[in-house]
Amino acid sequence: MTGRRGDSRGWVSREALIRTLGQADAARVVEVLGGKRIDVPAAADPAFSRLATRLGEEIARKVCAAFGGQVTFPRRLVPLDEEIGRLRREMLTPTEIARHLHCTERYVYLVLSRL
Repeated sequence: MTGRRGDSRGWVSREALIRTLGQADAARVVEVLGGKRIDVPAAADPAFSRLATRLGEEIARKVCAAFGGQVTFPRRLVPLDEEIGRLRREMLTPTEIARHLHCTERYVYLVLSRL
C-alpha cells in the first residue's frame, strides 16, 4: 500500500487495492482512475466531493481512508499477460488482442510464445 500506509513512491499495487476495497470496488477504481496519478483527499476535504462523484461515496471513503496524498492506481487488475492468454483461449487473433488491449501485436506474439 502507499500514501498514508506503505511506500513513499505513491504506487498502489493490484493486490493492495483488491485487499483493501474488494474485487468489485477495486474494479471501479481502476475503471475510473487506472493509470492516473491523483491527489487523494481526506474525507473532510472539499475535494472529496469530486472523488465521490467519480467513484461513488462509499468507495471514495474507502479510498481516502486507505490511501492518501499523491498516488497512482494500477491500469488493470489482471496482468496483461494473463489477459492475453485469456483472449487467445477465446479464439481472438493476435491482431484483435493487441487492438483490444491497446498494446502492440509484437508484444502479443512475445507473450504467446511464452505460454
